[in-house]
Amino acid sequence: MRIGYAIDLHATAAGGREIEWERLREQVTLAEYVGLDIVVLPDHLLYPAGSDSPYADKDVAVGVWESTTVAAALAAATTSIGIGHSMMNAPYRPPALVANIAATLDSISGGRYSLGIGSGNSMDYAEVGVDASDRALRFAEALQIIHGLLKHGRVDLVGTRVRADGAELVLRSPRADGPPIVVAAGGPKSMELAVRYGDAWNGEFAFDDEHTVLRQRLADLTRTCERLERDPATLRLTVDGGVDPLDLRGKRDATRKVLHGLADLGIDEVRCYPVTANTHESRMRAITALAVLASDF
Repeated sequence: MRIGYAIDLHATAAGGREIEWERLREQVTLAEYVGLDIVVLPDHLLYPAGSDSPYADKDVAVGVWESTTVAAALAAATTSIGIGHSMMNAPYRPPALVANIAATLDSISGGRYSLGIGSGNSMDYAEVGVDASDRALRFAEALQIIHGLLKHGRVDLVGTRVRADGAELVLRSPRADGPPIVVAAGGPKSMELAVRYGDAWNGEFAFDDEHTVLRQRLADLTRTCERLERDPATLRLTVDGGVDPLDLRGKRDATRKVLHGLADLGIDEVRCYPVTANTHESRMRAITALAVLASDF
C-alpha cells in the first residue's frame, strides 16, 4: 500500500511565512528522502472569514497558494516521489485546460503526476467569480472532455453546461494513456463517473476500527463496477484522511491500526493529512514520523 503526504497550502496573511515556497520544497524533498510515495495538494483559492470550513478563520480570510503552479514547482524540485492533486476543484477551470495542465505536469515530472479531481466543495465560488451551478452535470461533462483528451488526444462534446468541439491535446504526456485520472466520489452519480472515466477512485477514511462507512462505499463501488461491466480490479482505490503521527491527539497507535485496516481492505494508496502545530517545523517532524508508520507497508 502506498502512503502519501497531503501538503498544506493554506494560511492567513499573518501565518503566510509557514507556507513560503522554500518551506514547501523542504517538506516535499524530505518526504521523498524518507520514502513516502506521493505528495498531494489541495485546490482552493480563498476561505472568507467566518466561512464553514475546517480551514477557515472566524475573524480573517485564509488564502491558498494556487495548486497547479505549486505542483509544477514541486515536480521540478523532485525526482522520484509522485505528485498529485488530492482533488482538483473542477468548477475553477475549463475541462480542456485541466487536461492540458495535467499533461504538462506529467511531462515536467517525468510521468509522476496523478490528476485527482472532484465536482468541487469550496466556499469561495461567489467571491472569485466561478459559476458552479449544476455542478453534477458540469462535472459529468467535464470528465468526458478530460478523459477524451488525456487518453486519446481529441474530443468532441457539445454539452449542456460545458463544451469542447473538436478539441485536441497536441502535446501529450510521456505516458501513452496520460496521467491517471483519480475521481473523488461518494454518491451514486459520482461513483458511476469514477467507474466510467477513472483509473482510480478516491474516498475518505475515518478513525473507525471497523471502517464502517468506507466498507459501504467500497461495496457500492463494486456494485457500480458490476452494473457497468467493469472489472473492479482495474480501478485502483485511494483514500484521504487525517492521521496523528506525532501523537498530538493521543492517536498515533490508532493511526497505525487504521492504516493496517485500510491495507486489509485492499486500499492501494492512502493520502495522509497529519495533525501538526501548523508550523513548518512541526510539519517536517510529522513527515518523518509518518514515514515510520509507512515502513509497515
